[in-house]
Amino acid sequence: MNEPSMRRLWALAVPLLVAGLTQIIVNLVDTVLLARLSTRSLSAFALAAPVYLVALVVVRGWATAVQVKVARAHGAGAPGEVVQVVRLGLVTSAGAGLAIGAVLYGVAEPVLTALGATAEIIEPGVAYLRVLAFAVPFAAASFTLQGACAGIGITRAAMYHALLVNVVNLPLGLLLIFSFGLGVTGAALATLAATVAGTAFLLAYSRTRLPSVAPVDTGAVVRGLWAIGWPEMSAMGVGYVNEALIAGFAARIGTPELGAYRIVDNLLLVVFTVMGSVAAPISILAGHELGAGDPARAERWRRTGQRLLLAVYAVPAVLALTLGRPLLSLVTEDAAIADLAWQAVPLAVLSLAPMVPAMSYGCLLRAMGDTRSVMIGNVAGDYLVLVPLAWFLAVPGGWGLPGIYVAWVAFTVVLAIFLGARVRVRLRVGAV
Repeated sequence: MNEPSMRRLWALAVPLLVAGLTQIIVNLVDTVLLARLSTRSLSAFALAAPVYLVALVVVRGWATAVQVKVARAHGAGAPGEVVQVVRLGLVTSAGAGLAIGAVLYGVAEPVLTALGATAEIIEPGVAYLRVLAFAVPFAAASFTLQGACAGIGITRAAMYHALLVNVVNLPLGLLLIFSFGLGVTGAALATLAATVAGTAFLLAYSRTRLPSVAPVDTGAVVRGLWAIGWPEMSAMGVGYVNEALIAGFAARIGTPELGAYRIVDNLLLVVFTVMGSVAAPISILAGHELGAGDPARAERWRRTGQRLLLAVYAVPAVLALTLGRPLLSLVTEDAAIADLAWQAVPLAVLSLAPMVPAMSYGCLLRAMGDTRSVMIGNVAGDYLVLVPLAWFLAVPGGWGLPGIYVAWVAFTVVLAIFLGARVRVRLRVGAV
C-alpha cells in the first residue's frame, strides 16, 4: 500500500479546485455585472447574497455527512451501504432544501430589514432572495451527489457540474440583467436556471458511476447520517449567519463600505476556495483509511494535506497582495469603493493563514464522524469572538472594514487551537 503523498491528494484536489474556482465565477460575474449596472444593484446583491449563502451551507452540511459515510463504506468494501447512503441522502437533502427554501422565501424582507438594508435596496434584495428560494432544493441535491461521488474518489463530477453551471449562468445573466432590464432579479433567475441544469446533469452522471448493488439496512444508515449530518448542518447554518451579520455591520458603516466589503469578500473567497479544494481530499482519503481500520494512516494523510495546504495558501495570498489593487479597479469604476476595499485586503488575506491547520484538523475530525467538535469550534468562535469583536471594532470602534478582518484573524486562531486539541484527544484515546 502506498504511503500518503501530496501527489495523491493533488490528483483528487485538482478537479475540486477547478470546480470551486469555476463556481466562484458565478458570484464574480454577478458582482461585476451588477457593479457596472449601479451602486444600488451592487449593494442589494452584497446584502442579499450572504443570506442565500446561509440557506446553501445548511443543506450542504447534509452532503458532508453523505460524503463521510460513503468514503468509510467505500474504504470498508461495502458497496451496498454506499448505495443506501446515496439514496437516502438524496431524498432527505432535497426535502430539507424544500423546507429551507420555503423559509427563505418567507423571511427575505424581515431579514434584510434587520440587517440594516436601506429603503432603496430592500426591494431588489427581497426579489433576489425569493427567486433563489426555488433553487435551494436543487442545490441540496447537487451537493449530495457531488459528495457521494467524491466519497468514492470521483471528484471530477464537481468540476463538470461547475463548468456547466457557468456555461448557463454567464450568457443568461448578461441577457436578463441588461437586455431584459431585470437587474438583480435577472441575476437571480440566471443562477436558478444554472442550478437546475447542474442538478439534472449530476443525476444522469451519478447513475453510471455509483454502485448499483442491493442496499443494506435503512435504519442504520439513517441513524449514521443523522449523527454526522445534524452537527454539520447546524455549524454551517448557524455559523454562516455571521456572513450576513457582518455584511449588515458593513451596511451600517455606509453604502460604499458595503460595496467594498462585498468585493473584498469575493477576493477572499478565491483564496479560501483554493484551500478548501485541497482540504477536501483529506477527509476522503482519511475516511478510506478509517473505513479500512487504520487511524494512523488517516493521521498521516492529515499531516501531508496540511503541508500541501500551506503551499496552496501562500501562492494565491501573494497574488492577492501584489495584484489586488489593479484587480479591484477592474471590478468597480468607483475609486472610493476601490480604496476602501484595498485598505482591508492585507488583513483579509492574513486571516486565512490560521485556517491551514484548522482545515486539516477539521477534515480529519469529519472523517472520524466527529462533526460535533467542528460545530462547537465554529459556532463558539463565531459568537464569542468573531461577531462581537467585528461589531465593536468596525462600528462603534470606528475601524471600519479593517476592524472586521482583525476579528476574523482572532477567530481563525482560536478555531485552529481548538480543533487541534480535539484531534489530539481523539487519537490518544482511540475514539475514531
